[in-house]
Amino acid sequence: MQIEDSSQKTWAKYYKSYAGKSKETPEQASSHGIDALARKEYASVYVPCVPKGKEADEATQAYALVAEVRVIGESRTTGRDLHQALSDFAYQLTRHAYELAGCKESVDFPDELPRFENG
Repeated sequence: MQIEDSSQKTWAKYYKSYAGKSKETPEQASSHGIDALARKEYASVYVPCVPKGKEADEATQAYALVAEVRVIGESRTTGRDLHQALSDFAYQLTRHAYELAGCKESVDFPDELPRFENG
């Protein structure tokens, strides 16, 4: 979990290509300006966040809070079920970290992100 200088487009491009030569289409969900993307054994959540002590125009692209979670080793589930579980976990971490980061903008966090529809 970290604050990054990255637009949503740059973030999505990075995580979509993260799986290397895998042909797997990433799962994606979005709500209230919050985006989630999952592929293989990882998931990431992106939410705009200008942290305290910074100004939005200081960023090269845009400040955002980015969470990344992954499974190392074997898991009890795979595919969409794994993607959804990892994304839900990353989302909960992001909600908590957003409060701690003191982000300047106000984001209306839904109870959960929409369920993945790709596949």
